[in-house]
Amino acid sequence: MGDDRAETYLRLLAETELRRVLRLPGRMGQPDGEPDPVRPPPWAFGPRSEIAGSVAHIWWVGDVLITVGLLGKDLGARIAAELDVALTARAGTEPSWRATRLSRALERTGTRPPGAPREPRRPAQPMQSTLIGRTLRVADERAPSELHLMTLVRTPASAAITAMMRMFWPPDGSSADLEITGAGPQHLPYDQLWAVDDRGTRYRLQLVGEGGTAAWHGTAELSPGPPPGARWLDLIADETRRLIRLDLARPEAAVTAVRSAAEHSPEAAPGERLLGGLGEQILASAEDIGGASADPNLGEIIAVLAAAGAIAPDSPTPGHLAAVCQRLGVQGHGITAPAGADIPVPWASVLAGLERGPAGPGPEWYAPLAAILPDVDGTRFALGGLTSAAGQSHLHVVATGVPLPAGGWDPGFSWWLRGDDGAWHVGTQSHPYLRDSGQTAFRLRLTPPLGVRPEEIEVVVTGWLNRVRAVVPIPETSGMPDN
Repeated sequence: MGDDRAETYLRLLAETELRRVLRLPGRMGQPDGEPDPVRPPPWAFGPRSEIAGSVAHIWWVGDVLITVGLLGKDLGARIAAELDVALTARAGTEPSWRATRLSRALERTGTRPPGAPREPRRPAQPMQSTLIGRTLRVADERAPSELHLMTLVRTPASAAITAMMRMFWPPDGSSADLEITGAGPQHLPYDQLWAVDDRGTRYRLQLVGEGGTAAWHGTAELSPGPPPGARWLDLIADETRRLIRLDLARPEAAVTAVRSAAEHSPEAAPGERLLGGLGEQILASAEDIGGASADPNLGEIIAVLAAAGAIAPDSPTPGHLAAVCQRLGVQGHGITAPAGADIPVPWASVLAGLERGPAGPGPEWYAPLAAILPDVDGTRFALGGLTSAAGQSHLHVVATGVPLPAGGWDPGFSWWLRGDDGAWHVGTQSHPYLRDSGQTAFRLRLTPPLGVRPEEIEVVVTGWLNRVRAVVPIPETSGMPDN
């Protein structure tokens, strides 16, 4: 990892910051031009000082270059630390000040002592998926709900069932005190949930996830995980009350047939992947509270990538981003490139869907999936369900071998989904809600939401090195039976 042009650019930028700060009025505290040994100049320290601002800016630029792979993490941190030390040395001669600043600056480089091990990244583990497709209906007077248990995903070390909980709050407002706490398993009228298999083995079941007012998304984590030979699981509440049986041996519990192909990501300048991810974020933000938005530093990010050679001088991507911002009414992005006439087809499809607006409340449905995709950049994904409820659509995913972020700007994996109507939907990843035993679970909000239940979907997952295209049929058994 590393690029001479990027390192030279960052060092020159740091030198420019050094000269700028040293030219500020009041830099010297004594008339003879010597630094005041007792009192540093007013720009020296504090959270909003010139030193803090300059060093933070170099850290920020370095982070962008680290993210796209043009700069090593330790090198970017060291250049920022060197600027911190140089400015501190000129701010005053009190040894304790300089010693403290130097210590903090070197801590931020992430430099390890010789021989210290790096934090290992867990490799992708074998995964098995089994369709569950059952619904637990709770006829509570104040918090009626449906808990949809979709797919059991197992690794050698863990097991979890993808889940979605839909609340049906009384329309008279009598449950307003509960509704304000949001949807979730806290409204289930049980103190503890367990699972028991056909051999009598007992498993603790914990519901973890996140949600809004009407719907909750997450997983039912089983500890320990049931063995592959288990025929069924009974869901037990409060020690003795059997709620529902989850059949693990019925024929339709087989893995969903998937047509997939792994391929190398198209050759492109390293900054293109980052800008593409920022474009996806803008598209997805159109459905956030407050409407579409863009990073206010987007224009500067583009300038940094261009100056460091991370995007080609004639790259069309800045124009694509400008066009998206223009059509969504986003201001203050700082992009200087003119809006491009042509934008990528998936982006155009999402914009068209957003401009059409919602078609009104449609039927809600919940489709369990048991599709395991080929590895993307060493990460393995299992698609665990597709849901459409409360005006939103989500793809539920469980993964192993998820890498650490490359930098603060790392867009992660790019997710796109196309229904059999030909329309594209961009997927926005939630915060992971299951990270134990090397397994990570999350959901992808689809923008715009799916209009109808598709018979099959095309999923495209792109990483830094390769991508996967998969065509996944939606099982006909997605209508879940009652408990």
